[in-house]
Amino acid sequence: GVEPEAIRDTKEHRNRVRFDKVLEAPVVDVSQLQTLCWSGCPVAHRPNTWRLLLRYMPGNADRRGDKMVRLRAEYADAVVNYFDKYDPARASVYDKTMYNQIAVDLPRTNPSLPLFQDESVQLSLHRILYVWGIRHPGTGYVQGINDLVTPFFVVFLREVSGGTEAQVISGEVVKDLTREEMERVEADCYHCLTKMLDLAQDNYVMDMKGIQQKVFRLKRIVARLDEKLVAHLDKHDVEFLQFAFRWFNCLLMREFSMECTLRLWDTYVADKSFASFHVYVCAAVLLCFSKELQGMEFPDLIVFLQNLPTQDWGAEKMDMILAQAYAWAQQFSANHIE
Repeated sequence: GVEPEAIRDTKEHRNRVRFDKVLEAPVVDVSQLQTLCWSGCPVAHRPNTWRLLLRYMPGNADRRGDKMVRLRAEYADAVVNYFDKYDPARASVYDKTMYNQIAVDLPRTNPSLPLFQDESVQLSLHRILYVWGIRHPGTGYVQGINDLVTPFFVVFLREVSGGTEAQVISGEVVKDLTREEMERVEADCYHCLTKMLDLAQDNYVMDMKGIQQKVFRLKRIVARLDEKLVAHLDKHDVEFLQFAFRWFNCLLMREFSMECTLRLWDTYVADKSFASFHVYVCAAVLLCFSKELQGMEFPDLIVFLQNLPTQDWGAEKMDMILAQAYAWAQQFSANHIE
């Protein structure tokens, strides 16, 4: 059942007070903040909580102002040095390929949200992704990373503009921002994306082989939890790679609304090993639909798996998915099942 509104309001109020207490300390207790954020972060507290947990913003309030100014300026310099000076006639093949690949991917980034179809926003994303790619030559830019910037963009844009989620997602807040405000959003997105990808380094975002291994692991886990479902998919020649590749590449973002993604990311930002935990989250999502799937055949199975009916899911449903994934992760690691 749905909780009565009064009870929910009191719970939310208590939660906000807890966050206030931790965030207002002269030196933030990061492990306490992690515990709170794992279970979902209030909208107003999300920007600073995420900055702190990703170790972008210092926990020490005295050092915070100077360091943030320095890091934002450093990003602005990188944009001038790499992006503004980009010249296709003189760029290396590597740089040119990357620059063009990002340009191709931008219109496909979170296409359901008008915000990301805005030209100035696409230009911001192009700068962020190109600078990131140039600074990470070992991995370079890979499709999928463009999607991973979008939750940060929504969170920091909402903070700077003071708009509602609807106003942010529609893109209407963008035209009222000053250039300084937009630059701040962009720099924060760049730094937080960098920290997030550092945690996922061994991971899916980077190379196809890494993702394949994760997908095979997902299948092994699901086989232990729901043998019948795996047998049914096998019988109809449905490969996990056909639907789950994207779940790893875009951290399930393409399967959920922005509200659900932000709730999921509260947990991921709070959990350094989110990359391995993500496998269990994928299992929990898949098993939500086990009954429907077992009543389907090819090609309906694939169509369903590539368009999961999660439109009416919200943050509360994500809480349930995460709790289930956590229980399985504990159970499996205790039994050393991989």
